[in-house]
Amino acid sequence: MKPKQTEQNTEQKIKEAAKKVFLERGFDGAKLRHIAEESQTTMAMVNYYFRSKEQLFQSIFLETIGSFLGRIIFILNEEVPLEIKVWKVVDNYTDFLHANPHVPVFVLSELQKDSSEVFEKLNVKGMIETAYFTKQLQIEGEKGTIRKVKPLQLIVTMLGSLIFPFMAKPIVSYIGDMDNTAYQAFLDERKVIVFETIMAYLKPV
Repeated sequence: MKPKQTEQNTEQKIKEAAKKVFLERGFDGAKLRHIAEESQTTMAMVNYYFRSKEQLFQSIFLETIGSFLGRIIFILNEEVPLEIKVWKVVDNYTDFLHANPHVPVFVLSELQKDSSEVFEKLNVKGMIETAYFTKQLQIEGEKGTIRKVKPLQLIVTMLGSLIFPFMAKPIVSYIGDMDNTAYQAFLDERKVIVFETIMAYLKPV
């Protein structure tokens, strides 16, 4: 294996290990030794490739929140009927969160800190304001096919309904006496409930 390729593999190995550690422990709880142990390297190698924990965290956090928001932005920009779009958001986001259960807790806890720089780098406000979904809601609202609604209100309502079961999984599973199989069935049922709730809200009044 060529030295450059070996370096790239080592760097990626450290990055993947760091993502796992940060997702499980957060920035404050993660130590460089945890990352070195998880990546089966050394603290010196972690520092060599990423200089500091802060720099490594910034890289991981931007990637994570990018994937967290990127999926919904992609769907919001699809030129498909509103009903199909709402279902795709609910279906895809539920599956994404189920496959990445640490992501919502990690992202939301870190966003409690000053995250304005992160939002500016990702251009979150601009992506939502210029999304086809925003224009679509305005057009359909003017035509009277749906009620007039603020896009941000609808997005927050959808995401809140989808994220909460993952944030509260321990207590939800306990109250419902659910193992992993039963919890998956619960999530599948919630997809339909959230979708129907959103569509009922959008009906013209």
